[in-house]
Amino acid sequence: MGLVRRDTSPQVGKERSQAPAYDLLERHLNSPDPELRREAALELDGWDEAVPALLGRLDVESEPAVCDAILTTLVGHDIGPVAARLVGHLAGEDTGLRIAVADALAAMPESTLSLLPDLLVDPDHDVRIMTAMVLANMRHPEAESWLVAMVRGDAHPNVVTAAIDALLPSARAEHAPLLQEAMRRFPDDPFLRFVVETTVPRLAGTYR
Repeated sequence: MGLVRRDTSPQVGKERSQAPAYDLLERHLNSPDPELRREAALELDGWDEAVPALLGRLDVESEPAVCDAILTTLVGHDIGPVAARLVGHLAGEDTGLRIAVADALAAMPESTLSLLPDLLVDPDHDVRIMTAMVLANMRHPEAESWLVAMVRGDAHPNVVTAAIDALLPSARAEHAPLLQEAMRRFPDDPFLRFVVETTVPRLAGTYR
C-alpha cells in the first residue's frame, strides 16, 4: 500500500463546477464496486465537506487500493482532527493499512507533530513501532532527536530496533555509542544485536 501519485499536469478547462457532483461522489464512495470507491476517493480531493465521509469509509474499507486513494486525499487536509482519527489505525490488525497510515501521517507534519509526544509513550508498543516509521519518513528537523530518544529510552526491544532502523539513513559515527548501549540493554534480543553489530562498523568506517 502507498499514497497514490497524482497527475500534476495542467488540466485545461477543468473547473470545480465541471467536476462530478459531490452527492454522486459520496454515493460512489460507498459503492459495492471498489473501483468506483477508489475513483470517488480521489475525485473528492478539494472538498472539505468530504472529510467525515472519507474517514468513515477508511474505518470499514477492506480494499488496499481504495484505502490508498482515501489517504491520498486526506493528506491534503493537514489538520488535527484528521490526523487524530488516522492515529487510531496505527493499532489496527491490518498491517498494510497501518503502514499506509504511517506514511500519510508523515506527510502531514503540521498536525502530526502535536500528536507525537503521546505517540512516543503510547502503552501499545506496536503503536510506538509505527511511530518510529512515521518519524523515518517525516521531513522535520526534530525527527532525528525523537528517534534518538526512542533508542535511548524505550523499554521494548522491538521499538528500539524499529527506531534504530528509522535512524540508520541519517546515522553518523557519533551514534555508535548509542546503538552499542541499546544492545547492552537488551542482550538477549538477537535481531537487535544483529542490527547493531552490522551497523556500528559501517558508522566507524571499518568492516569486521
